[in-house]
Amino acid sequence: MQVAIGIVVVALVIYAAIKGFQLYIDKQVRQLTAQKQALVEQAQAIDFEKIEGLALTGGSLAKLETLQNDGQVLRNDRLPAIDERLTEITAAAHSIKFMDANQNIKKVTQSLTAIETKIGTITEGLQALDNADQAHRQAVARLEKKYQDLRKTLLSQNFSFGPSIDRLEDQLANLESDFDKFSQLAKAGDHDAAEQVLDKLRHDTSALEMDIDRVPPIYKDLVSGFPDQLSELETGYQQLTDQHFHFEVAKIEPEIHALTKAIDDNIKLLGELRVSDAEAGNHAIEKRIDHLYDVMQVEIDAKAVVDQKQDEISQFLTHATNQNQRLQVELDRLAQSYALNDHEVERTRELGEQLKNIQAVYQADTTALTTNQAVFSEISGHYVDQDKQLTGIEAEQVAINDAVAGLAAEEAKAHDTLQRFDFEIHAIKRQVENLNLPGLPKDYLDYFMVVTKEIERLDHDINKLVINMDDITKQLIVIQADMATLKEKTTDLIDSAVLSEQLLQYANRYKTNHEEVQEASVEAQRLFNEEHDYAHSLEVIATAVDKVDAGAYKRIEDSYYTQKQAESQS
Repeated sequence: MQVAIGIVVVALVIYAAIKGFQLYIDKQVRQLTAQKQALVEQAQAIDFEKIEGLALTGGSLAKLETLQNDGQVLRNDRLPAIDERLTEITAAAHSIKFMDANQNIKKVTQSLTAIETKIGTITEGLQALDNADQAHRQAVARLEKKYQDLRKTLLSQNFSFGPSIDRLEDQLANLESDFDKFSQLAKAGDHDAAEQVLDKLRHDTSALEMDIDRVPPIYKDLVSGFPDQLSELETGYQQLTDQHFHFEVAKIEPEIHALTKAIDDNIKLLGELRVSDAEAGNHAIEKRIDHLYDVMQVEIDAKAVVDQKQDEISQFLTHATNQNQRLQVELDRLAQSYALNDHEVERTRELGEQLKNIQAVYQADTTALTTNQAVFSEISGHYVDQDKQLTGIEAEQVAINDAVAGLAAEEAKAHDTLQRFDFEIHAIKRQVENLNLPGLPKDYLDYFMVVTKEIERLDHDINKLVINMDDITKQLIVIQADMATLKEKTTDLIDSAVLSEQLLQYANRYKTNHEEVQEASVEAQRLFNEEHDYAHSLEVIATAVDKVDAGAYKRIEDSYYTQKQAESQS
């Protein structure tokens, strides 16, 4: 019983599955049928009659015929074939051929997608043919108007095109011939062939329009602008030469003649309708004419500078020459008493030679002006350069004069300083001698002698017939520093000697009871009397005394410096 029930259940499940898949297939078939019907309606709605009414020919007609054939295949073959395939799918599903039914559904779906794409392609193709027809009709209208405008321009303004008019009219005639060809093809409906002609028409028309725009201004410059300027240049050049103007390069007249020929050559280029070449030629002519104006203007401006600066340079040159002569005299005088180490005499002579060269150029320019042979731009350049040179010369003269002006004052100051050094060295000597010391340390004596000899050398050098103030100044600086050091050494020497004597006397009270003080006194006395090392002597006795009487040295030292300060202030 259980086995029978199981078989029944399995059978029911299988039956349900078969029934469910059949229902699924039926649903898919209904959907595909609806999709196919929609495509049938789209195919029937394609408007071939509108495009057929355009009376196309040539390549356009061939495209139309291809599209018509594609549409007929869709309606008569591919769409009806879908019905047969859908019937087969239904039969296969009811025959439990599920895999065949499923594969055929996929194929039908792909076919419908391809048919839909083809319908779109046909529609777009028909639209393109319609657009081309409309575009060409509009192009015919636009081009026809443009040619009328170009013809009107050439007829009404033919005088402004000069020798280019014949070539321009020939080009217009060629364009009209191509337009007639295009118009015939467009009206006949051969839009592919018409499009090829139209591309050439657009290019040639644009080129003609550009030439018609560019030629008049080029021709106007050639027949009126440039000739008027050349005439003005000739008149101006003649006026300037009558006023005794001269030019660095005598090419103005030849250049004017060359420009006249260049204008004629450019007019010939226009006759050949070589517009770009003629345009470039005009730019070159314009630059050459501007250069001639510049050349003349330079001389006019330069004359104004010459008129203004001629007297200024003359006065400046005279002043600088006189100044240099006075400076040379002064340097010659000073050289008898002082050694001039900065080449002042040689540099002043060089400035004199430079002034002579400036004078020679200035005189030559003055002669050229007097004889009406002057090139004003050259002379103007000379004046500018001479002004710069004279300004530099004057600055150097001032610097040289300032450098030597204080020599006498420096000498007097040096004598005063020498006298002070001599007084100070003798004062130091007397100060040391008044101490009645048993002798002086060798290093102190050596340094004292060095400073003494430096002062003696300075005294000798400063009393020479010709004084080298640079060397004198250097000696003064050295002596000043050495004298300060000597004073410091002298002060240290005196302080050490006096304090050593005072401490030795103070130590006498401790020698009897303190053997170490006795021994230190003997050693300090020896250093004082025999070696004259007063600083060491002070150190030895001060150390011993402080051991038996703490602070004694400090009290004696403070008392000494207090008394010393009081004496210096009294």
